[in-house]
Formats: sequence, structure tokens, C-alpha cells
Amino acid sequence: MKLLFLGWTRFVVVLLVLQVGLAGWGAVTTGDERIMRFIVHVGNGGMLIFWLMLSVVLALLARPGWKAVLLTVLSAFMVFMQGAFAYGFGTDGVGGGVGIALHALNGLGILVVQLAVARLAKRAVDAKRALRARGSEVPA
Repeated sequence: MKLLFLGWTRFVVVLLVLQVGLAGWGAVTTGDERIMRFIVHVGNGGMLIFWLMLSVVLALLARPGWKAVLLTVLSAFMVFMQGAFAYGFGTDGVGGGVGIALHALNGLGILVVQLAVARLAKRAVDAKRALRARGSEVPA
């Protein structure tokens, strides 16, 4: 189960990198094309909410350590906050700018937290493999 969780966290990291790329892709365009590109960004964001909720369940099942589980819960909470940051401050003026800035910073924070979770998941898999290898040695 730890190996599945490791693969899952790596998949989520790839989706988060894609999300940052989609945001940048939308930010460098104008007009209707910009709207269409941000629709893709929003759609992927909705899928990230789903994937991170599943990540919490997988973290609880895989038991990679309390720190990995808590960071997974933190990243799920942070992704829920993305909508509040994007729309809660309005869309115009200083408030809108602050909201979008918080949205961007929080998104990068989610990526950093998930990278830490992936690192912890890798350590858990390596520890399990080492334990298994140590137990299968034949004494001379």
C-alpha cells in the first residue's frame, strides 16, 4: 500500500505542475482564448480537489507516518482554500489582486507540501524494502 501511495503522490505532483503551467498559459493570453484556457485551469483544479481528498484516504491506509498524513490533510485543506482566494476577494481592484496573489502563493504552497509528502512516502517505501531485505537474509 505504501508503494501505491508513493505513486499516487507523484501523480498528484504532476497534476500540480500541470496546474501551474495551465495558469501561466492562461495568464499570457487575452480575450476569449484567455477565458477558455482558464476554464481548463479551473477544471483541473476541480480534479485536484478530488485527487487530494483521495490522497488523504490513501495516506491513512498506507500509514507512511504521521507527518506524511498530516501534510496530506494540510494540502487537501489548502486546495479547498483556493476557491476562496480566487473569488472571495472580488475580481476587480486591489481586493481582486490580493485574492489572486494569495491564490497563486497558496497553489505553489500546495505543490511544495505535496513534494514533501512524496519525499516522505519514498522514505516509507525504502524503509519497508530495507526491513524486508534484512528479514530475508540467510545467516552464514
